[in-house]
Amino acid sequence: MGKISEYILNLISKQVEANGIVVWYDPDEAYKTLIDRLNIPQTTVLRFEDSFFRLREQIESSLEFLDEQGQPRHDCGIPPRLIVYVPTERSKTHYALVEAEAAGVVMEPGAKPLELNTRLRVIAEQVFKKIAPESADDVAREVDKGLLSLEDLDKLSKNVEGLKTGTVKLIFGTASAVEVTLAFAASEEHDSDIQTKHAMTELTGLFRTQLGIDLASGSKPAAARKKLWRILLAAEFLSSFPKEKRPDAFSSISIPEEPEKIERVKAICSNWRNRVDLRATYVQASQAVERELGLAKLDLPTEIINSSDTFPVLEKKLLLLAEQFILDGKPTEALSLAEKRKQSFWSLQEPAFQLRWALIENSIRILLVGEAVKKSIKTVPKKPESMVSFYAEIGEPWCFLDRYYRHLEMQYSSYDLELGREYDRLEEMITRVRQSYTTTVQECIETFTNALESADFQVKDFLPQENIYSRYVAPYLSEGSKLAYFLVDALRYEMGKELVEGLTDGFDVELLPCVAQLPTITAIGMAALMPNAEKGMELVESAGGKTAINLGSATLKDRTSRVKYFEESVGKNVASFKLNELIKPSKKMLAKIQEADVILVTSQEIDRWAEEAEDEQEARVFMQEVLDKLRKAIHRLASLGVRQFVVTADHGHLFGETIEGGMKMDPPGGKTVELHRRLWVGKGGKAAEGFLRISASQIGLMGDLELAFPRSLACFKVKGGSTGYLHGGISLQEMVIPIITLKSKETKPISPETTLVTLAMEKPKITTRFFSITATYKIEGLFGPEEIRVSGVARANRQDVGFAAMAAYGFEEGTKEIVLRKDKPNPITFMLKDVEEIRSVTIHVYEAISQIELARMEHITVDITF
Repeated sequence: MGKISEYILNLISKQVEANGIVVWYDPDEAYKTLIDRLNIPQTTVLRFEDSFFRLREQIESSLEFLDEQGQPRHDCGIPPRLIVYVPTERSKTHYALVEAEAAGVVMEPGAKPLELNTRLRVIAEQVFKKIAPESADDVAREVDKGLLSLEDLDKLSKNVEGLKTGTVKLIFGTASAVEVTLAFAASEEHDSDIQTKHAMTELTGLFRTQLGIDLASGSKPAAARKKLWRILLAAEFLSSFPKEKRPDAFSSISIPEEPEKIERVKAICSNWRNRVDLRATYVQASQAVERELGLAKLDLPTEIINSSDTFPVLEKKLLLLAEQFILDGKPTEALSLAEKRKQSFWSLQEPAFQLRWALIENSIRILLVGEAVKKSIKTVPKKPESMVSFYAEIGEPWCFLDRYYRHLEMQYSSYDLELGREYDRLEEMITRVRQSYTTTVQECIETFTNALESADFQVKDFLPQENIYSRYVAPYLSEGSKLAYFLVDALRYEMGKELVEGLTDGFDVELLPCVAQLPTITAIGMAALMPNAEKGMELVESAGGKTAINLGSATLKDRTSRVKYFEESVGKNVASFKLNELIKPSKKMLAKIQEADVILVTSQEIDRWAEEAEDEQEARVFMQEVLDKLRKAIHRLASLGVRQFVVTADHGHLFGETIEGGMKMDPPGGKTVELHRRLWVGKGGKAAEGFLRISASQIGLMGDLELAFPRSLACFKVKGGSTGYLHGGISLQEMVIPIITLKSKETKPISPETTLVTLAMEKPKITTRFFSITATYKIEGLFGPEEIRVSGVARANRQDVGFAAMAAYGFEEGTKEIVLRKDKPNPITFMLKDVEEIRSVTIHVYEAISQIELARMEHITVDITF
């Protein structure tokens, strides 16, 4: 029995002699192995197992020998000698043993006087002050950290010679094996003192006795450090391997074998990785040892490496494995791996890893939801209203498939694929997912088109687009409420759903699906949102070979004509703005907002960027920014006193794979008034099986023009323009639009005086498009919320040049907002959009609702080599 066990046994024996009954609470179960070996003469030891009732029955016979004051009766003969061991906190027993406590004495962690205090740290400190006083404080600290158990302390107390580390303590300020090892492994700071004071022998002795690591005592610090790196990292990595399955590459490295020393080594490696001040050297060491051992070439077992954070190559191997799972048709296995690894050390340390896991996770979602949609299509009633319900409302709505795909393509467009074969599997996975998404959308379009045709182009139970103004806007105006009316070009339903998810903190929100007026192009859809649209719209040809809508005597063909018509028809003071104008309104604009009864806001960014951008991947990033601008504009207007908001769209869109030549067909011909890939408007011409041909009256429009829509994802042949971004035709994605009503809440803004957010960056400069900033939220004062929602942006030359792309926790893909929990650091991955001619950036963190700046980090050097 070691000295620590002997010491606690002596304390308990004295209390039994003095008090007869000892109730011993051990909430940390620090002494659970000792209690089985406890042997005090003529003393009964009882242990709580599962029932206090049973334990009280066992104690009862001993209490019979005591009087009402808890003292032994004069006629009891031999007074009771009893130890009652309870491995839980005293406060959690609900006074179940109060009689025994009153009759004897209670021993527990923190008890007073000192001889009743059984806290393991206190016991260890008392013993080591006698046998190794220079190490007592360090041993006590390691007990506090959970690094030393009773068994460890007993072994340590037998090897007091190994604790004689006077010179080491003088150099490092501690004799703790963990702290000394970390300081030596992570820094050359003490090398000069070690050599001057000839301390290598003492230092290597500490490593040998406390960690089981044998370094040559005569080696110089630099060489010893490199060897220590190899042994520490190898020992941690191999701790998960059965001895017979250890890779041959590690056979030349002698590692600790004793379980308690292996646990201490693992604790050192974990601290080394996770301490901000030491992390950089851990990365350096792990990369160096990884290269030295050639781990990239090894075939390592998945079931072992999927729990390891030792080397970065393990993350790469697991990423490749997850991608292969997807290619092999095993998405659930890939999802399990992704969920486990996306918060791993290397995923948080290397933003590219985290983004790649996000790509994998979204790919899996697309495959799983896509399969569910395909199954639903087979069973859902073939009525357009049923399909709209499943797309927008029922269960996990089908529209989530479009959301996940949009996120995937935006993430992939941001991902830098370096040269080499490392990304072949990733590219193959993306191709597979794109094909799966396209197949699902194709099946949806064909089924919905047939259902809509069979229903004579009527969708029951859902509000038609031309009724939005009369149902949702006009009532507010008649009440005299100040209203903002947002008309967002191409905002499909799933984007509207994502938009409101970032507004619930500051607004009462209602979101409903509506059915857009065919054809799903801007001139028609925007006109359908105007006053009096429900009274009838006439589809006509306008000058310049485009279609337009006649509402009464007015012809609406572009934004200018629509804004003029709106202002003349409403009968209120209208202030009209483009979305960008509200992000930083001038004083003149602010005055217009204050005076207006109705604020009309139009946005054409999604349509314009997607149709005109030379690079479709770039267009996807810009499209995402529209949601952020909409939220900012809504918050801006709310801060200026606007209480009611209505947000809707002219039409949705399809945005998938580029349509290849084999999926293109000739349009009807004849007199063509307007031609898009998903729409022909005109007169005469031919019919064909590939498209649906109807008159304007069949879709509720007046006029003598005819229309043709593809029956599938196939398109008409058109010169120029995007072949991936499409609208104008019949599909759930094009026709189901959001109607969003918002009412601002009375919310108390966060005060910058009581809300402290600090920013930290480990690396001295930005060397890739992706970089990490750690944000920590603290409450300054007595009160404050447990968590806050923030947004982050990188700025240079007075422009936004980067955004938050990921976070360790609380990141919302759609809003790009991040939750910060009190006192819990959150590493945020930023992505730079533009890097040319940028020499430095400033990071700004804003409160999500008020847009009050909470923190900034200025003048971060950008040094990206191409």
